[in-house]
Amino acid sequence: MLSYLSIRDFAIIDELKVEFDGGFCVLTGETGAGKSILVQALHLLLGGRASHDLIRTDCDAAEVEGVFILPRDSRMAAALEQQGLARGEEVTIRRTVSKSGRNRVFINDHPVSAGALAKLTAGLVDISGQHEHVELTNEETHREILDGFGRLEGLAGEVREAVMVLRALQRQHRELEEKDRERAEREEYLRFTLKRIEEIDPRPGEDEELSKERLRLRNAEKLSEGLHASVGLVYQREDSAVELLGQAARQLSALLKFDADLTGLHNRLEEAARLLEDISRDLEASLQERTSDPARLEEVEDRLSALKGLIRSHGPDLEAVLEKRTRMQAELEALGDLSQRLADIESRRARALEEAMQLALKLSGKRKQAARTLKKKLESELRSLAMEGARVDVEVSPGGEDELEEWGVDRVRFLLSANPGEEIKPLARVASGGELSRVLLALKAVLSEVDRVPTYVFDEVDSGVGGAVAEVIGSKLSAVSAGHQVLCITHLPQIAAWAAGHYSVHKHVAAGRTVCEISRLEEKERVEELARMAGGAKVTDKARGHARALLSAARAERSMKT
Repeated sequence: MLSYLSIRDFAIIDELKVEFDGGFCVLTGETGAGKSILVQALHLLLGGRASHDLIRTDCDAAEVEGVFILPRDSRMAAALEQQGLARGEEVTIRRTVSKSGRNRVFINDHPVSAGALAKLTAGLVDISGQHEHVELTNEETHREILDGFGRLEGLAGEVREAVMVLRALQRQHRELEEKDRERAEREEYLRFTLKRIEEIDPRPGEDEELSKERLRLRNAEKLSEGLHASVGLVYQREDSAVELLGQAARQLSALLKFDADLTGLHNRLEEAARLLEDISRDLEASLQERTSDPARLEEVEDRLSALKGLIRSHGPDLEAVLEKRTRMQAELEALGDLSQRLADIESRRARALEEAMQLALKLSGKRKQAARTLKKKLESELRSLAMEGARVDVEVSPGGEDELEEWGVDRVRFLLSANPGEEIKPLARVASGGELSRVLLALKAVLSEVDRVPTYVFDEVDSGVGGAVAEVIGSKLSAVSAGHQVLCITHLPQIAAWAAGHYSVHKHVAAGRTVCEISRLEEKERVEELARMAGGAKVTDKARGHARALLSAARAERSMKT
């Protein structure tokens, strides 16, 4: 339940703090006093869309904070515990909206995203406003309402998952069928391309090796001349490096008898001479290998030209050509298996369709059972809401395989005959605003028996009703509050009299600015407020007497029920 709400610099509210009790609480006040702003603030705490328009004029940011008391077995309590956000039975949610765009959300002082907030608070508060009258005439919502009443969300989830599996298999089957139609043309292309690549049969790195060889063959004459000169300088000429080193070694050898310390230098000279002799032999071998070979050069040029042709067609380089060959070989093999794959997918698709239909028909049967019970309960609730002759039908119309969707095969519609003798028709065609208000309240009363939402908020859902019907609505809201916290914004004193807690929302001008305030009313103040609601701006003793009578009657009936 919502136990505390704080609002700062939000719309016309500069600062407002209010504590709520459990049970049935009403918020009343003049039109435009700011009652619905409280609901807007609550929407924000539940992950609703944040807008800069919500920020009070001349302020930089708005802040809303709420404290909720969670049932220990609630889904949100378990989620907070799992995410390490729990802090006893209370949860504090704070949200700021800034003109700078730095909007922030905190749960128990831990920052979270707005998306995470919306997921965590799902099922925490159920807000019904006048827009829900329109939603009630939308048949798309009827199936969800029926599933909630029958506690069929689990089975509906199984149907949704089964249909998603079926849809995935259907997509795969369509793709394979398309490939099968293109298979012959694709196979011809793959075989032709692979044949061309395999005729050339490139090797990894071959183009780089051949480019190096071509460079050598193109410059064979220069290489021969340079190597020949190098051999001469190192070994063959009379003044070659080997001959000069030999002369130096002989000179030192003659000096060793005078100075034995020159032995090391002598040995190094002889070692250098032997090394140069080895180098000269390698140079001669390189010279023999690098002779001009026009035939080989032509062969290398032709091979490189063929490789470059492959790269132009399938590149950007030879490695890419080889990778493409591997992929095309695998694709060609897969195309050969396509018929078998199509048969396998078709078999799996048929099984998935059968499983999804079995679940959908099971769900349809459960929905029909729940619909019969919901019909009886709704008619009972409507009779208690002064619609004694009303008839309700919850129509469940199953379709076949062609109508299978994620929600099953059923079309669900709520039909109503508001008065005896009238034909039963869809809500959108027969219900007035006041009748829709009562149908909505009847649904909430019935659903309150099965759902686990701790707090209901009703934002002026009493439009189009008054008098005795309003008293019945007040009694009904009081009954719902036995198992839920009920916060109700109303203009009707007959409803407000039933509340256990009464809050007045009012505004005034201070220092040239509009200020919105809320206060909990004591008995005397409450009488005055109910009298104002019943009689207008000028409160008379007669109106006060009427207000006291409303309070007394409501208390007497509540005490009888308890």
